[in-house]
Amino acid sequence: MQFPITIGLRRSRFLDTFLLLAAFLASAVVLAFPQSISVRVALLVVIWLIAYRARQRMLPKVATVRLEENGRISLIDESEQAPLAADLLPGAIAHPWLTALRLKKEDGRTCALIVAVDSLNAEDFRRLRIFLRWRAEFSARSDGA
Repeated sequence: MQFPITIGLRRSRFLDTFLLLAAFLASAVVLAFPQSISVRVALLVVIWLIAYRARQRMLPKVATVRLEENGRISLIDESEQAPLAADLLPGAIAHPWLTALRLKKEDGRTCALIVAVDSLNAEDFRRLRIFLRWRAEFSARSDGA
């Protein structure tokens, strides 16, 4: 691999569709629930508020990931233009269709990065998974999270 590798991220339609289907399924269960209409309406409102909140939280806060040869990962947030170094925390998952990892930024904040197969092009997704497999500690005990 040629380092550094710069990977641009975008919103995943796969995860959005999954969230929408889950909200519709939960709504169908509530509508079949044998309770008064007011209870069912209240539950529907709660379900769709949770789905809306989940969709807002799934907005990508990281626009670009830069993988360095020395194993470092740099992030460029949507709000910032300068790259911010981050350390990979234990417990990453690199699946053929989904990759999830936790990063601790150099300013002390932690962030979770969920990358679906449609969040970036196929070659960049493969590079990210290979980078993580070489440098990540999988299935290790996470530090309280």
